[in-house]
Amino acid sequence: MTTLNRRQFVASVAGVSALGLTGSLAILPSTAAADARKKGYYSYKVGSDIEVISLYDGIWQKAHDENFIPGVSVEETQAALKKAGLNEEFIPIEFAFTIIRTGGKTILVDAGTGGQLAPTAGLASDGMSAAGITPADIDTVLVSHFHPDHIFGLMEKETNAQVYPNAEILVGETEYNFWTAPDLIGKLPEGRQGLAKRIQATFPSWKNVNQYSGGQEVAPGITAVDTFGHTAGHTAFRVASGDDQTLLVGDIMNLPALFLANLDWQLAFDADKDMATKTRKAIVAEAVADNINVAGYHFGFPNSGKIEKDGNGYVFNPVTG
Repeated sequence: MTTLNRRQFVASVAGVSALGLTGSLAILPSTAAADARKKGYYSYKVGSDIEVISLYDGIWQKAHDENFIPGVSVEETQAALKKAGLNEEFIPIEFAFTIIRTGGKTILVDAGTGGQLAPTAGLASDGMSAAGITPADIDTVLVSHFHPDHIFGLMEKETNAQVYPNAEILVGETEYNFWTAPDLIGKLPEGRQGLAKRIQATFPSWKNVNQYSGGQEVAPGITAVDTFGHTAGHTAFRVASGDDQTLLVGDIMNLPALFLANLDWQLAFDADKDMATKTRKAIVAEAVADNINVAGYHFGFPNSGKIEKDGNGYVFNPVTG
């Protein structure tokens, strides 16, 4: 697995159209990116015994608004997107989650949108099928946090019936306790109550739901890492085999072109913005210092690569093969 260095990245943006890529795909100018999107999945190894499969679930072409990044204007946001070679007409928020094969188990990390959010998202079932995996093959589901784009793929749209009824579903205890607290709904603004109601109508009654804590090995070679801030109990997952490791960072940041290039920018979706910023900086510092491969839920596709220092900020260099 190789990554694109900063010089190659800048030079190759000019050749994006030759690859047939448009819009948000410009940040991933490699043939590997185009091929991975066409297949719907991208696989790689951690060590010799763990297989990681990233599934592409589509994109949300979010309209610009002044509240998305508090204190940062739409013009500044557009300039950052343009600098990264992205379409600046909208914010290209992409979704990619993960399947891990380890210790004889097939483990799903988050479950995508389930086709219940943006009309251009909900594509992951195609990638899963192309990778030769069915819902019945999933032994365990690891939930990083309870936002819709991570959990709606666990439940059918109209009935809330489980998509993976035979899998054990593991949720961080801090996250679970926050969202299932009996008095939570009354404390939330009206716009956020629907999510809490749906969570409370499903997870507490599902018999296959258990909890994990930070630092716990949740499966062979997979350890939960507390990365609070985006939500009360947001969790990352460290996948390690021997000296090789990948860190599934979930939503410690949104689009790298915005929040990796500008670590102090804060996201409207972060529950505790100051804690989220502190967490993001700590994870980025670790990833750079130890040259760790990272995979981000909103990092584009394929969503795996390295974080490197780039002037006053950082850049995500995706895999190229």
